[in-house]
Amino acid sequence: MTKTKKCLFSRSAVSALATALLISLSSAATVEAQKVERITMAGGPSAGVFGIFATGIGTYLSKNVPGLDVSVAATAGSTENVRRINAKEAEMGISFSSDLHEAFYGLEKFKDKPLTNLRAIGLVFIGVAHVITFAESGIRTVDDLAGKRVAVGNPGSGTFAIAERVFRSLGLWDRMNRIPLLGAQAGEALAEGKADAYFWNGPAPDRVTMEAATKRPVRAIDIHTPALKTDFFKQYPYFARYVFSPGQYRGITEETQTLGIPAVWHSHRDFSPSLVQKMTAAVYGKEGNAHMVNVHAGSKDMIPQKALQGITVPVHKGAEDHWRAAGIQIPEAIRSR
Repeated sequence: MTKTKKCLFSRSAVSALATALLISLSSAATVEAQKVERITMAGGPSAGVFGIFATGIGTYLSKNVPGLDVSVAATAGSTENVRRINAKEAEMGISFSSDLHEAFYGLEKFKDKPLTNLRAIGLVFIGVAHVITFAESGIRTVDDLAGKRVAVGNPGSGTFAIAERVFRSLGLWDRMNRIPLLGAQAGEALAEGKADAYFWNGPAPDRVTMEAATKRPVRAIDIHTPALKTDFFKQYPYFARYVFSPGQYRGITEETQTLGIPAVWHSHRDFSPSLVQKMTAAVYGKEGNAHMVNVHAGSKDMIPQKALQGITVPVHKGAEDHWRAAGIQIPEAIRSR
């Protein structure tokens, strides 16, 4: 009788311990499942497109990468973003390849102060330089901008930095009345007669220019042809030729050449390779691309085949792992290091 009781007590004890262990494991699993990694993506000013693309990427990642919560920070734009990422004030962001290139290699405004922690993930969109005026303005060539009021973007934005590169090379930067307005605000200034023209760098079709063209026919100014007559492309090899086609915007009646430059998703070199690999796979997959095209039509180029276009800095290890697995060849000059 005594032995039987002893055996029953032993089984009860084991059962209780097992139950306690299961509860403990379940609680631990619940805690583990509730763990969320919160990261920040540097976007851009409210009047620009970087915030639109960054929000699109962040929203998709938060919904489709388990345990990830992405918040988008408003910034001055491209130039500020490379500084923030390099200093670990944000895990990732978007910048034009010009700012990424110059920051990494310590050129121009980053001279002798290279930001070597920057690593590329992939192409987001092709930024198209829009030099826009109303067709009735009398401005027909880039030289006609001398003495005119031209909105060139906010200091710190990618548009401002690109405008300065372009107009300095053409000898116009100090000959224009520069107005620090960006995007929609620049378009409004043109419509209200407070600006004679604006420079805006963003994906085409551009909403600002489409809106301006609903008010009056617009004219795009050729800046590619005059740039060919300088050392612009030798100094800035990441720019390419882009052509506005007739009818692309109301008022454009003939092909007009301009400049194009890639906008690149990038991160800090120390950011988790496994997480970057998951994020890259998610955003550049078919569903991710469809989501981004719904966010902005300029995302049409956000596909694996074009992912490394215009990138001149090393690719992040996690992104490289994904691109290799996807069969994308990575030029030796930008391989992860």
